[in-house]
Amino acid sequence: MQYELVWIETKDKLELYGLLKEAKTKDKILINIHGTAGNFYEEDFIANFAEELPKVGISILSTNNRGAYVYDAYQKSGAATEKFEDCLIDIDTWIEFVLNNGYKGVVLSGHSLGAEKVVYYMTYGKYKNKVKAIILLGPADSYGSHRVLDGKDNTKIRKNVESLLEESKKLIANGKDNIFLNRYAYGSHEGIMPKSADSFVNFLGKGSKVVEALPFHIKRLDNYSKIRVPIIVIIGDQNEYTAIPIKDALELMKKENKLTQTVQLKNCNHDFEGKEEELAEIIKEFLVKNFKPK
Repeated sequence: MQYELVWIETKDKLELYGLLKEAKTKDKILINIHGTAGNFYEEDFIANFAEELPKVGISILSTNNRGAYVYDAYQKSGAATEKFEDCLIDIDTWIEFVLNNGYKGVVLSGHSLGAEKVVYYMTYGKYKNKVKAIILLGPADSYGSHRVLDGKDNTKIRKNVESLLEESKKLIANGKDNIFLNRYAYGSHEGIMPKSADSFVNFLGKGSKVVEALPFHIKRLDNYSKIRVPIIVIIGDQNEYTAIPIKDALELMKKENKLTQTVQLKNCNHDFEGKEEELAEIIKEFLVKNFKPK
């Protein structure tokens, strides 16, 4: 498959890279936002999107954001150090890139944490009115899933978070906000990576902006309910990060926003492994019906 590598520079001088596969006409484009510590090329379903979407006149731009990889030593960025609300800067810049290249309509697609960033963007983003539809893949409640599992208190994980928050606050008070916590500090399913003290508090502490995205654990989605474009939510049935039971999360999304269409894939994990072709077909059908830029 042939594609173009592209890059942007954000207003705070961060270089971000992406994969661009263009359709013959340049009016409609899907921008994908990866999940925790992901990147523009490792989510396997992207290859299927890049193969199928241009066939129906939709280009695809798979992007890095400042949460790409665990840590980029060169730019001092990555999932271990990012602040959630800075996703607005990254998505703003990517949308500016496609608008400057002649595109008239944008679809935002996000996977896992990327889904939370998309919902947050649809509340606060500079170009949210340019977005004509959104796709939420394996949507997560990152804040809630560090405290709640299937709607019940996850005591072990919650106590670990509380302990690490206290440690982080002490480090920050002593000017050591960039010190990394332990190897398994972050990740609600037994932990997957370190976090800086500052980033840990930003994501999981009091006043976290993550809670403004998809807080399934409080069973109310205030910002999500205000989105006024077609939405498709696609999720698997194994080890998801919804804090409450997956079916309850899907029902909540449909209740809170009547523009929501939900699909749960059977025998499917969080990364849609083995379901990439089916996923691409569902999204292609949704976009043909609902993506109509003006």
